[in-house]
Amino acid sequence: MPHKYQRILSGGRNRVKCTYPDQAWWTPGEFKTYALVLLILTGLLLEIVVHFWFRIEVVYSHFYYLIIVVAGLWYGRKAIWIALFFGCLHIAVTYSLTGIISPDSLMRAVMFCIVAFVIGTIVEQMNCYQARTVEQNRELSEVNGRLEASQKAFEVANKKLNLLSSITRHDIRNQLMALLGYVELSKAKTTDPELLQFIGQEENAARNIERQIEFTKNYEDIGVRAPLWQNIGTRAKAIRSMNTDLRIDVKPELENVEVFADPLLEKVFENLVDNSRRHGVRVRHITFSAMQYGLGDIAIVYEDDGIGVHETDKDRIFEKGFGKNTGLGLFLSREILSITGLVMKETGIYGQGARFEILVPQGKFRYGS
Repeated sequence: MPHKYQRILSGGRNRVKCTYPDQAWWTPGEFKTYALVLLILTGLLLEIVVHFWFRIEVVYSHFYYLIIVVAGLWYGRKAIWIALFFGCLHIAVTYSLTGIISPDSLMRAVMFCIVAFVIGTIVEQMNCYQARTVEQNRELSEVNGRLEASQKAFEVANKKLNLLSSITRHDIRNQLMALLGYVELSKAKTTDPELLQFIGQEENAARNIERQIEFTKNYEDIGVRAPLWQNIGTRAKAIRSMNTDLRIDVKPELENVEVFADPLLEKVFENLVDNSRRHGVRVRHITFSAMQYGLGDIAIVYEDDGIGVHETDKDRIFEKGFGKNTGLGLFLSREILSITGLVMKETGIYGQGARFEILVPQGKFRYGS
């Protein structure tokens, strides 16, 4: 269905200026020209025979509306010329028969023109909108093509960067293993307390580097795989099976809760348990539960029975480098959650245990079977 349209620039945006199409939306080839000529000749025949010869002027003129409507569908507002032709013809024949220009014939001629204008305008607007839709679809296809090419280039670059990072991390680990080996040999070769203290600090530094290297591996994987729906109850139970020395309760309301999150969501729960072990001092009991949050949101709640987090540290614990260890676990957890718009905050009372709430907005959670 070819349409005439041209692109013009207005205010920095592309617009489409439409004209009426050369070929109608339902008439094949040149058939419409012959059909319209046949209809016009039929109208002339009716005007001459029925009106002029038999002097009947009521019923036959309704046939003109058929001609005008068809012309409007095929040629848009150009059908007004055909309406004017038949209107003037009808007035002229009426005048030749009666000697006067009757209001009835004038009104009928005006109605011919109005019908032609309305039909033609509607059809032209429909074709104009269709032309704009075709143009917009073409532009969207071009944009999608560019986005697809960019995505492929990004994936290739990401694979290369991950490969380089993996090789570099492997080489650093090898050097760290050699360094820690020499540290152990140094400890065995001396009994000087002061020197042993220095060697112990060197070992701690090497261990911290090792943990940070492990962090880069985890951080490298964030956002690489597409987010997916994950059952929170299943994830929490997996954490419970890996930490049998702790009492970990998974509340029934989590059984059917599914959250749309990065595949590394399980790493968030692992980091929370590790945080409880390292900083909770007396942690023996952990609970996973869920609660309504606001009108349409929910929160996944993690609680322990340790000493909790001091008020001044509730926001700082999510900063990179904060804490007694590497200071990367909770920072990494927040980054993982932010991929799909999830937010984590600490809301516990110091001295009564830590409490982390993962806020899940509406549309990012659902209830499975």
